[in-house]
Amino acid sequence: MTARNQTEASEAEGLLQQVRALQSEVRGVVRAQLQLAGMEARRAGESFVRMVAFAVIASCLVLSAWGALVAAAVAAVVSNGILSLTTALIIVAACHLAIALYLIRRIKQNSRNLLFSKTSSNL
Repeated sequence: MTARNQTEASEAEGLLQQVRALQSEVRGVVRAQLQLAGMEARRAGESFVRMVAFAVIASCLVLSAWGALVAAAVAAVVSNGILSLTTALIIVAACHLAIALYLIRRIKQNSRNLLFSKTSSNL
């Protein structure tokens, strides 16, 4: 083995060690990034669950407040002798049903936007 062959062999061995060190470092960086992404995904999931729970509680409170306001309005109308209790409740129920039907129609109209129809037609 000549000196030149030994030099080339040692350079190749040094290069191989550098490649192995780089590979190890890349694995460490990738592992750290995946761990960070996992922790952030968990944190995002927990935050989402909290947000949904708070939204449910808030909507229950809003609904109970709305019910109290409607009951107060019905009580005021009945106590002033403007309408009977039955008539006032039927009017309130009819108004609520009309609003609900309007909102359902709007939901159906907006649901068409969820289908990605332009994207699907281009595929």
